[in-house]
Formats: sequence, C-alpha cells, structure tokens
Amino acid sequence: MQIIKVLCSMTASVAFFALLAQSDSDYQGWMKQVVASNGSLTKGIAAKDAGAAAEAITLESVFKQVESFWSKKGASDAVAFAKQAHMAAAAAGKAINAGDFDKAAAEGKNITATCGGCHAAHRGGEKGAFTIK
Repeated sequence: MQIIKVLCSMTASVAFFALLAQSDSDYQGWMKQVVASNGSLTKGIAAKDAGAAAEAITLESVFKQVESFWSKKGASDAVAFAKQAHMAAAAAGKAINAGDFDKAAAEGKNITATCGGCHAAHRGGEKGAFTIK
C-alpha cells in the first residue's frame, strides 16, 4: 500500500511539473507573439491602415492569456499589467475601426509602457536567455 502511495505522489509531481513547464513554454510563445503583433500594430497605425485592427484583436487575446497565467501564479501586479495591456489593445482596435489613428497611437504607447513595467518586475536574465521571475 505504501508503494502505491509513493508512486501516486511521484506521478502527481511529474504531472504538476510537466504542466508548469508547458505553461512557461506557452508564456514565452505569447511574448514572442506580442512582440510581432505590437510591431505590426505600431506600423499599421503609423500608415493609417485599418487592417491593423486585427493585430489589436490578437494582442487583446494574448494579453488575456497572459493575465490568466499570472493569476494562477498569484502575481497581482503582473495581472494588473496584463489587464491594462488587453484593455489598451481593445481600445486601440476600436479607435482604428473608428478611423481615430491618434487615439490608436496613444493606446499603442500605453501597451508598450505596460509591457515595460511588467518586464522590469518579472523578467530576469539577459537578452537571448530571459527568465520569468
């Protein structure tokens, strides 16, 4: 009976760490998506391209996933940063659809500033080898 308990405990531990690693891996993928989409959003806004609204929608979706990630980790400041970012992305998309590229540009700057705040608090390591802290 003791062996079964130990095996169950070990299996649960392995499953927990496998899920945790997957989440961190997902997070890194989301950050790469944010970089690409935010760059496209910024360029689209500068060109007054209505198609940039699609990038705003992508950013809103990704930042909602990021918010959930940090919520599970209990990092309330990071949750707040992610929420600010997805709200700014949504506002940028609405502004683009309304043809208000000045407001969209301001919201784009809000996204970038929010990213910087979270990175200062929760990103460690050096370029090419960043870690989540």
